[in-house]
Amino acid sequence: MKIKILNNYINDENTYIVYNENTNEGLVIDPGYPDNEIINFAEENKIKIKYILLTHCHYDHIEYLEPLRKKTKAKLLSSFNCSKNIGEPDINHSVSGLGYALKAEKSDMILKDGEEINLCGINVKCIYTEGHTNGGVCYLFDNKKLFSGDTLFLRSIGRSDLPTGSGEKLLESIKDKLYTLDENIEVYPGHGKSTSIGYEKKFNMFIKG
Repeated sequence: MKIKILNNYINDENTYIVYNENTNEGLVIDPGYPDNEIINFAEENKIKIKYILLTHCHYDHIEYLEPLRKKTKAKLLSSFNCSKNIGEPDINHSVSGLGYALKAEKSDMILKDGEEINLCGINVKCIYTEGHTNGGVCYLFDNKKLFSGDTLFLRSIGRSDLPTGSGEKLLESIKDKLYTLDENIEVYPGHGKSTSIGYEKKFNMFIKG
């Protein structure tokens, strides 16, 4: 399993391309980076993009979702609430963030909390982490790498003051669902630099007790 990080400098959003170098199949997590650049990387490395995974609905993570879906024919996976909210500009925050209403079609597959699925030869576990939004999830790959969206950052956490957010649920999600994971698991957040579960348990001052 290999990971390519594409960072949109405008909003520091991380789009991830995760691929199996043995099968040359891959997936994209949170396409907030220009679709042409994602496709260029895939073509240069002979990777077929088969899936798109969303951690949550906000515009900076779905800005290039629909053109990427159209060009790659990739299947979209998310939680139920995320699937619903990507079509709601008032919830995906696109009007204030982009200056126009951004709508996306619903997901092809809804993942349940704790559900595990094999994608491109990689075991992916979906972990519901409400708080930043009511449809937020994290994805654990091969029990080694966690894609945390805007739930957990390096020495920080996601905001909870946007539509469907809840500070109480965010803290519960991190304490009960993420901090109970193996401390060696690497964390790849939706913004900023990577970290680990163990590091955050020790140094993240937003989560106490």
